Parts: sequence; C-alpha cells; structure tokens
Amino acid sequence: MVKTAVKKSNPVKGGGSPVKLLARRPELRPFTQAEMEGRAERARKLMTKYKLDAVMVTSEPNLEYLSGFMSQFPWASPSRPWYFVLPRVGQPTAVIPETGVTNWRATSWVKDMSQILTWPSPRPENEGLDLLESVFKKVRSKYGRIGFEIGPESRLAMAPADLLRIVKKIKPFKMADCVPVLRDLRFVKSPAEIARIKRAADIAADAFDDLPAMVEQGDTESDVGRKFAAHMLLGGADKTPYTAFGSGTPSYDSIIMGPTSRKLRKGDVFLIDTGCRYAGYHCDFDRNIAIGEPTDEVKKIHDLLYRSVEAGIAACVPGNTAEDLFYAQAKVLEDAGIVIGTVGRFGHGLGKNMTEYPSNKPGDTAVLVPGAVMTIEPSAMFQGDKMLVHEENVLITEGKPKLLSRRAVREMPVVRW
Repeated sequence: MVKTAVKKSNPVKGGGSPVKLLARRPELRPFTQAEMEGRAERARKLMTKYKLDAVMVTSEPNLEYLSGFMSQFPWASPSRPWYFVLPRVGQPTAVIPETGVTNWRATSWVKDMSQILTWPSPRPENEGLDLLESVFKKVRSKYGRIGFEIGPESRLAMAPADLLRIVKKIKPFKMADCVPVLRDLRFVKSPAEIARIKRAADIAADAFDDLPAMVEQGDTESDVGRKFAAHMLLGGADKTPYTAFGSGTPSYDSIIMGPTSRKLRKGDVFLIDTGCRYAGYHCDFDRNIAIGEPTDEVKKIHDLLYRSVEAGIAACVPGNTAEDLFYAQAKVLEDAGIVIGTVGRFGHGLGKNMTEYPSNKPGDTAVLVPGAVMTIEPSAMFQGDKMLVHEENVLITEGKPKLLSRRAVREMPVVRW
C-alpha cells in the first residue's frame, strides 16, 4: 500500500465567499525544438513498425502533439480544417488556412515557409485538398500506405466526405489507420509533459481544497459548478472543459452529467469530477463532499473506495498491465461483498486527452512503462442505483508510483449549514 501524507479535513461551514484572484504560479516553458523533433523521429520509427509511409493528423490533440501548434481558433471554428503531414522519410508539411500562418509560425516547430502550404479558407468546394494531393505525391512509397485518424478513440477535424475525396486522390497509396503510431507515441510522457499534467492537477486540487467553503445554503449544482470552474480558471487553468456533477441523498446516481438546476440540501452527497486543462494537458480526478453527516453506509463505502484506490496505486509499477490495475482495485471491493457488475473500466490513460489509451479493464494487456500516466478510478453501486466513485492520477516511474493529483483525505469532507 502506498503511504501518502495527507492533511485531515475537519467539517467546514459553507462560506460562499467570492472567488478571488489566486496566487499565480510561473508559466511552464514551451516545449523545446529538440523535444518536438524527437517526437517526429519516434513517430517515424513507429511508422516503420506499423508499415506506414506517412501520417496525416487533423484533430486537436494529435495536431498539437506532432506540430506544436497551439491555438483556440481551429477547434472553435469548424469551417476551416488544419492538416499536418509527417512522412516516414522527409520533412513534415503543414497545410493550413492562410489566416493562420502567423499563429502557426509563432507556436509550431515547423516554421520554414517551404513546409507551410496555405489556401484562402473557408472554401468548402476545396478545403486544401489539392495542396494535400501535392504533398502526398512527394511521399516516398515503401509500404503503399498513408495513415489517417480512423481507429479507436480517434476523431477527425475535417469533413468525412473530404477524407473520402483525398483517399481517392492518393492512389496508389491505400488508406490505413495511424492510431497505433499515435497511441504508442503518446503513451510515454516526457518530463515536460508530466509537468503540465501535474500543473493541471495542482490547479484542480486547490479548487477541491476550497470547495466545501464555496457551498452556500440554497446553491444549485450549477451555482457550485460555476464557482468551482472559476476557481480553476483563476488558479491558472486554460480551460475547464469537463466539470461533471452528481448529487443526491444518500448519494448520487450519475457521474457524467453536467451541473443541473437541482438544489443541494442537507443529507446529500455530491461529487465533482473534473478535467481542467493547462498548456494542452489534462488532469482527471474527483472528490466527494457531504452536506451534513453522511450515512454509515456511505462512510463505509467511501472508505472502501479509498482502500481500493490505494491498491490500484500500489499496482502502478512497470511490467504490470492495465488489467492488473483493474483487478487490484476490484479485489478490495469484491472481498467486501461489492458486486462489480458491468462497470466497464476502473481508470485509463491520461495526457493530452482527458481519457486516453489504455483502459483499466479485463482484457487490456497494455504493459505499464515509466512515463505512462494512469488514472485509478474504482466505483461502487449500492441501494440499487446509488453510487460512489473515487479517482486519482498516477505517474508510472522506475520505482514507486508517484501521485500527480493531491491525495484525497480519507474521511469525506462535510459541509454543515
């Protein structure tokens, strides 16, 4: 069991004091040119492994990861697609709307204008497809396969019809899946990536520490959710894309809904599960808060989940698999008589996406290696449809696992009105 020093939390009176500007942490430095070029080289080796002559990415996490480009604009404006092509042999090429050149060169490691092709987007009849065709014609063919984001957990940030059009244009190359390359590439995080995940986790942990004092009598889930999200933004988060909220008596029955207009009341237990983002990387963990003293059953299950998380953390060592993490957590619950049922998974990978490969579930034999970041997330159902969930973020190291989230206190914090 991993021993973690924590500060015991006493019951807190709801204060509802307005969120103030929080102490600023220094911004982390951008990724170095060497790190970005290193990613490209590792990607090329993986292309050889998976027999691809090039990969093309369009989605926010993968385009950011390979190119270094950072901007809010593309993902808020689906009118304009952005493409990044990395060949197995040769230089990468950006095919982007001409309005984005300044932003691209300011943030991407690919700055040479000979590697940046542009068109006057939006132009629905031809969103850079002729330029992409010219890029693919220069790709050296060994395997006759170009990789696109078409596999598990991937998303396109281009019109699917345009993908079909470009696949016709690249013949005799065949369309293939580049997800195995990107999955293996992103699984192991660099120290600079880990620092970003840790910063996001620190920002969320600060908000969780202050959460009980934010809750005022008469607040709705939405009231508390907004205060919590504001705390993270003022604490340094770039975005708060995920703030799931569940509440109910004696506990909640959902952990994926956003905050609602339901008023919190004495006897409730509520959960916030958050994935705030800092510099392109996410945390993902939750905390449970009681309004008034929780029932003995809730206390027992909450403590059981705490011990299940401890077992999951202890299993986060190199050589274990994702399914080993599941079974380590499940054993604690099953030994106490909790039926696991069809929960699906007890955690997952974490990084540029809030949920990444692999999944802590039976059958996932992905082997943990130093530099991987995992969530540990057991859940327990009781009284039919009621549930409790607990989650932490863990870095796999050469030795003992390292918590990136600030470990929750063992006893559930209580707000007293």
